[in-house]
Amino acid sequence: MGFNAAEFKNPSSSYRPAPFWSWNDKLDKEELKRQIREMADKGWGGYFMHSRVGLVTGYMSDDWMEMVRACAEEAGKTGTLAWLYDEDKWPSGFAGGEVPQLNESYRSRYLLLLRPEEKTDNDTVLTELSREEENYLICRRVAELNDPWFNGTCYVDLMNPEAVQAFIDCTHERYKKACGEYFGKEIPGIFTDEPNYLRDNRISHPVLPWSDCLPEYFFKKKEYKIEEHLESLFFDTGDYRKVRFDFFDCVTRLFLESFTKKYYEWCEKNNLIMTGHFLAEDNLMLQTRKIGAAMPHYQFMHWPGIDKLSRHLEQLVTVKQLTSVVDQLEKERAFCEVFGCVGQHVSFYHRKWIADWQAVLGISYVNHHLSLYSMRGERKRDYPANLYYQQPWWDEEKAFADYIGRISYVAAAGKRKVDILVIHPIASMWSEYSPLHRENNFMIENNMYDKPFEQLSKELIANKLDFHYGDEIIMEEHARVEGGKLVIGTHSYSTVVVPPCCTLRKNTVRLLEEFAKAAGKDRLIFVKPYPDRIDGIKENDMPLLGQGTKTSSVSQAISLLDKYYSGRVRITDRNTNRNASSIICSIRETGEGELIFIANTDEKKDTHAIIQIPGASESASFRLLDLMSGEFYAAPVRRENGTAILDVTFYPAGSMLLYKVGSSAGRETENSPALKEAPLYLDSGISFCNNTAISCSNTNSNVNIIDNWDVSVLEDNVLPLNDVTLFINGQKVLDNQPVAKAWHDYFYKAPDGTPFKAVYTFQVIDVPEGSMYAAIEVAENLDRITLNGTELKALKARNEMGAFDPNKSWKDINFTKVPLNGAIQKGQNILVIEGRKVNNITGPGCHARVEDFNNHAPTEVEAVYIVGDFHVVRIDDGTFYIDNRSKYPAPYHGNISISGYPFYAGKIKFSSQFEYTGSSPAGKRLLLKVNDVHAAYIKLYLNGKPISTKYWAPYVFDITGHVQKGINRIEIIASTTLFNLMGPNRIANILDITFVGPSTFINFDRFTSKYELLPYGISNCVLEER
Repeated sequence: MGFNAAEFKNPSSSYRPAPFWSWNDKLDKEELKRQIREMADKGWGGYFMHSRVGLVTGYMSDDWMEMVRACAEEAGKTGTLAWLYDEDKWPSGFAGGEVPQLNESYRSRYLLLLRPEEKTDNDTVLTELSREEENYLICRRVAELNDPWFNGTCYVDLMNPEAVQAFIDCTHERYKKACGEYFGKEIPGIFTDEPNYLRDNRISHPVLPWSDCLPEYFFKKKEYKIEEHLESLFFDTGDYRKVRFDFFDCVTRLFLESFTKKYYEWCEKNNLIMTGHFLAEDNLMLQTRKIGAAMPHYQFMHWPGIDKLSRHLEQLVTVKQLTSVVDQLEKERAFCEVFGCVGQHVSFYHRKWIADWQAVLGISYVNHHLSLYSMRGERKRDYPANLYYQQPWWDEEKAFADYIGRISYVAAAGKRKVDILVIHPIASMWSEYSPLHRENNFMIENNMYDKPFEQLSKELIANKLDFHYGDEIIMEEHARVEGGKLVIGTHSYSTVVVPPCCTLRKNTVRLLEEFAKAAGKDRLIFVKPYPDRIDGIKENDMPLLGQGTKTSSVSQAISLLDKYYSGRVRITDRNTNRNASSIICSIRETGEGELIFIANTDEKKDTHAIIQIPGASESASFRLLDLMSGEFYAAPVRRENGTAILDVTFYPAGSMLLYKVGSSAGRETENSPALKEAPLYLDSGISFCNNTAISCSNTNSNVNIIDNWDVSVLEDNVLPLNDVTLFINGQKVLDNQPVAKAWHDYFYKAPDGTPFKAVYTFQVIDVPEGSMYAAIEVAENLDRITLNGTELKALKARNEMGAFDPNKSWKDINFTKVPLNGAIQKGQNILVIEGRKVNNITGPGCHARVEDFNNHAPTEVEAVYIVGDFHVVRIDDGTFYIDNRSKYPAPYHGNISISGYPFYAGKIKFSSQFEYTGSSPAGKRLLLKVNDVHAAYIKLYLNGKPISTKYWAPYVFDITGHVQKGINRIEIIASTTLFNLMGPNRIANILDITFVGPSTFINFDRFTSKYELLPYGISNCVLEER
């Protein structure tokens, strides 16, 4: 695919982000349609209709299908895409519990090493053995129908093609019957989530994957019986490396043929895109344990995918495995489920940081994790952040969605420029792995293979030596040597690196020998330890090693490659005069030229970089493409000896896109707009203020410092009541303890119908003026609500449904308003809620099905939110009182969290004015820089007119042409996130935790009385001419 300027500026829906849309409650058709309109309005291209924790409406019921059809129809009206999701939660394959109940042969199998006394009725002995005077049994175990996660059933054997067919019949065929007319149009495809061949979460013994289909399949492939060599799968005995290679080769291929190919063929036949991701793609050992190898599956997916969870950039191998196959086999998209578990404080900046990194690596479709239909109860703890309408920053999502659409379009455009191939060493991990190696922390698996492989991959990217992985199974069908290069699919490579490994496939050895003969010894590089086996079989002599160049370390291999590719793009840190290792780049050839995407992967540090791009003849033009606006500019390059040089400051997580266009395409056409001069600052996070190709000196005239702010909040203040006294069946079980203990230890465990009473207290110094209310989750379903003995009424009727109504609900459809006026008093206030427990949550991140879901009227014991126009007084780090706001000055502009608004979740307005007495000289720009910004975003208004929104540094606004002589009024609107309100912010060092999930909220060992609260505010503005 070439490059189209119009598509870049306004990407179509197939490039725009689409979230996991968590269907997690009793669904209302009108609310679903409202939320779709919200997503469309915010620039999202679609949504994945995903059963998640808390679902009440029956999964795959007639009501469910009615909702899916309604969403497909709304997709047609809004120009969005309604994607199917193939399971009730995850992992895919059990059809909500139907498949394992259809036939015992469909249930998961395990190969276990047991002591005789550990054997159960579900175990069949395959081998008995003795080791060091200990007796062992190797058994085949069948999973029992008792796992709450699988709705009281179990996972299934995806190496059994009949079980997979049953899954397709129970899921895909039903969707086809209910809404097949939308397939390939409003419903473009279906997502499969974490299928695997070993779900061993509840098994404590040494375990390996097994299937009753395996022995016959193994014998056909390997011509010996695996049953006679089971000991070598666990113990390092006999020719165990050969046995393990053969075993994992077979389970990988059997899983691939039984599940992935069958699924892919069904989608192909029914005009659906197969997308999703497999479990445990992260490293070599996890793949071996759970799926065998990730890369071979990608050839049988239309849009292969991965997940990249947590707030870090530590899954380089995962991403490159995917994008290598996507590039080699010309798949349409490289899909990534991303942003899960990052924490509720994340809004735009961290998403950009992660999205830029993965886009440089080749991800071309962003699937946001997670957007919650409802935040009621346990749902709000479902691997936050919740990236959706409940967030204070949601109204400014559109520009960020445009940004994601553009980088996704760029990552899919043209053909990636890669000349280095790294042989993927998964087969060596197969040959070494044993579950018994856990005793030494998998020392060989980690230190000999996983860590060096990851180190090699990271060093290549840091040194701008782009590469692909070569999967040996894919190479069996798609690789050849041609023109002195090793070719896989549509990509060819002049250099091949063999990372530390012990074995290669026979076909790979043949290809490498042919390649070395054609390309030369120096172009085949081995990194110690070197392979000494073929297909797991020990070789007395390995002639291939003599046909290549052997290196003793990763760093030595990198040094060789650095010399071979001395003419590549270089990025130097001007402060150190060394390679800027945190700044990475990719190059994609479009036919007209090369798209060069560059990103700073450092989350906290800016870098003044010097970029050197070879091949910069005078006839070549360099265009700077603004990823935030879609505009094109002339890149401020200077040329030295055929090299283009740019001086650029990359702010933390800053990025830029250059388009180098050759002479044959140098003329301006409809597809290459007329170029304007580049601005000094670009909203993707870069500055050219140190670039000698741009005149940007500060004139020091008409400089204003603006630090006299009027501060006001634009929404009501809030005090969360996070401690509760709980009575169950009339007995006090909890006395003024964190509400997390109430729902986790008592409420969820109580049988439905159990009477409960929850008592919350809060202190009021002076009663505030104006109306106040409590936001209580599903308050309409409680039997009684009182404040200081006065009975209160919720603003919704019992079990009331319908679209979100802000007059009745606060933030979320299920946070119901309960007016407090006339009942609130000075001093201690006692709020009591009473009802009967009706709730389908069974534990962290888990729920039970609701049979009579249409009449389900749930109740919750959660934090209660007191909302109104008041001031929150900090008594100590864990104690806060309400007071009349009129007694206090306006909030402190530098941090409203310490000046009356510690839990505020909304927008803040900073107002000031400045006098401008001069006029900008010709060619000068008038810039307004906002310092010390602590907000999800800031939006500038000047003299009542909106200027623009900034989501991350640099917070510099070009106000040239907007300022007037004399007094100018300035307003800055800033947004918070939900973190201070919903946390979890009483967990010690919560902001250092990069993976936030349901269990984080109940980590009582780390509970503190002190709240961790983020600052929200700004310091000053500097107005200057440049």
